[in-house]
Amino acid sequence: MKVKKAGKRVFGAVMSAAEKKAMDMEIQRQLAEYDRKHIREIDALVLWELREQLGFGNKRLKKFYDNFSRGIEALIRRYEMEQGDDVWLCTYKLKEIGCDLEKWEKERGDQ
Repeated sequence: MKVKKAGKRVFGAVMSAAEKKAMDMEIQRQLAEYDRKHIREIDALVLWELREQLGFGNKRLKKFYDNFSRGIEALIRRYEMEQGDDVWLCTYKLKEIGCDLEKWEKERGDQ
């Protein structure tokens, strides 16, 4: 890696392709670690909203939780692979049936 400096001040770096790849892989690993660390709170949020908004009882919540957990694990494993920024399959499948999450985010003002 070549460090860019102006006097004694560092303002950037130029990395080789191998260094960029290694850095990207480490970022993906850290994302997966972060998700695993916080997954219980994400699960709790989703389950609570299903209960409050749709009236799910304990049996339906447990069924959803078991299936959702498998999906989350698959997503986390995806972070650890070298697939880059490909669209996650669920995002694609929802868009096929008219649920465009990107469009909804824009309508809500998230971007």
